[in-house]
Amino acid sequence: MTLKVTKLALSSRLMVLAVQLVSNWIVTDHEPDVFRMPMPPEEYTKGPVPWLDKLVVGCLNGLRHWDGEYFLHIANNLYTYENTLAFYPLYPTMVRYLAMACQSLYVPLSLQSITLLVAVALNVWLFCEATNLLYQLTQRIFNDPNKSWNAALIFCFNPASIFFSAAYSESSFAYASFFLMLECVRPNQQFNYLRICVSLTACILCRSNGLITLGFPLYFFVRHILLTTNAKRCQQIIKMSLAVIVPLVILHAYYFYIYRLFCLPSVKVNHPKHVQDYASDRNYLLAGQGPDGSPWCQYTLPFPYNYVQSNYWDVGFLRYYQWKQLPNFLLALPMLCFMHWHSCEYLWVFATKHLPQAANWRELLKTHKAFPFVLHGTFLTIVCALFVHIQVSTRLLASATPIFYWFAADHMPKSLGQLKFRTKAGALFIWCTTYCAFGTVLFCNNYPWT
Repeated sequence: MTLKVTKLALSSRLMVLAVQLVSNWIVTDHEPDVFRMPMPPEEYTKGPVPWLDKLVVGCLNGLRHWDGEYFLHIANNLYTYENTLAFYPLYPTMVRYLAMACQSLYVPLSLQSITLLVAVALNVWLFCEATNLLYQLTQRIFNDPNKSWNAALIFCFNPASIFFSAAYSESSFAYASFFLMLECVRPNQQFNYLRICVSLTACILCRSNGLITLGFPLYFFVRHILLTTNAKRCQQIIKMSLAVIVPLVILHAYYFYIYRLFCLPSVKVNHPKHVQDYASDRNYLLAGQGPDGSPWCQYTLPFPYNYVQSNYWDVGFLRYYQWKQLPNFLLALPMLCFMHWHSCEYLWVFATKHLPQAANWRELLKTHKAFPFVLHGTFLTIVCALFVHIQVSTRLLASATPIFYWFAADHMPKSLGQLKFRTKAGALFIWCTTYCAFGTVLFCNNYPWT
């Protein structure tokens, strides 16, 4: 099935890239007053073969808009501006070093073009891998090939599909999350602590909400301890503790790197002129300015993420509930309603039917493997509805939790030939394909999208 799933995932990415290419050529780009990666002088943006640079930019330039500009800027220049601290380092760091490796192999492109090409190619590969992981995870939880295939199919054409190909961290986060979840539900609970440690580290360093995935290894390890008797229990506890502690230590090493860069007066950074000029034009705070410029440097726990989100994007409890944001609420409404409805329905049935009928708590732990996934997805849905910019809800939930695809797969027929549009499956199909198509066209031309 791996080859079939891979072909499906790759075909979906080629479709998105084709729609992006055509729409980016036909439709004139919108020019909002948002962050754009400052470019060096023209002599530094030309590779040995200038027409190749023009070809790469012409074909892929629609995939760098909005947050993609931040990720590409970090990949090219690291963390130069304070507002870039809202974006975690795993994806741009991978892009940066893969681009540098390509450049060392004398690829005839400028570094900026290589970076864009690597960012898109890496996401295509990670998306294909994530699709396979979702299929395997669904199969391991439900042992239903039809549901597993439908979950993978919906993932390939999900409503936030464009963000899994653009220079965003959605594909890398989905891959890391599904990998971690799959390791946590291995048969007979034979934990591979090294894989759990690595995948948890990737989740935490990829997105801020990656920290919540810490609950999966903890839950399934406790479940394993309660359901089995093993003489090596103490050794297992030590291994799992290390698998959890090491990612947290690495995360705090990243925080210290940022603190050192922006808060220590002894640290000076020589920024390129084009980076300095853009900071001056936009009134951005540059790294290497010392603690006076950044209020979060004075915090007891000097973590910049919440400050940057609040100060630059006005993120906070109910802050986005304004009449002018009504279009964004309407865009996010289908995903939020779908997730709220199905999560509440699952939890209600669990509490009123399965919980009273269970012989004991061991039976509940054995038979309801999906329960922690629903709790995780429900929590993320509530956070999206109350705290974050509402328009990111669709892509955040589409990349962070498999339960959207599991709930959606329950509505799908055994084959697309049996699909009827006047059914829940038909409505789901129309929603996904419409958002996938229109989202690609709008995003690639720099129009706001969910």
